[in-house]
Amino acid sequence: MAKPGTYVGSTVAIFLESATTPGTYIRPCGLNNHTVSFSKNTTDVTVPDCDDPELPAWIERGVASLDFSANGTGILAVEAVDEWWDAFNTTDSINARIYIGKPDDATNGRYWQGKVHVTGFEVTGERGSKAQTTVSVVSDGELTFRTVSVTP
Repeated sequence: MAKPGTYVGSTVAIFLESATTPGTYIRPCGLNNHTVSFSKNTTDVTVPDCDDPELPAWIERGVASLDFSANGTGILAVEAVDEWWDAFNTTDSINARIYIGKPDDATNGRYWQGKVHVTGFEVTGERGSKAQTTVSVVSDGELTFRTVSVTP
């Protein structure tokens, strides 16, 4: 049996497009945990048996829409506050990439890219501890799935 390849947990990450350098994606500092979710919304249709309509009908499903969301939690890094606030404090969607694998790993790196809204930016503080943050991101339209390509 061959051992599978795996990803290091810290290579799952949300990158935002730089406001000052379009086409450049940056990883805001501080998040230790990322959760990425894709969902498919379906519509149900009950399809009866034509030969015996009294038999239990099977439900068939059509895809109505696709959705993406991500959350990140971690330390509130001073270096990241402005990036997260600016991304949250706009009514326009912004460009983002969600990586699995390192951004410079042409063998194993992959990412989703598209428009997102930062829908949540939560800051918590407790005496004796470092301030924490939680961010929430949702897609605004289609995300494309890509393999990292590295040009030598």
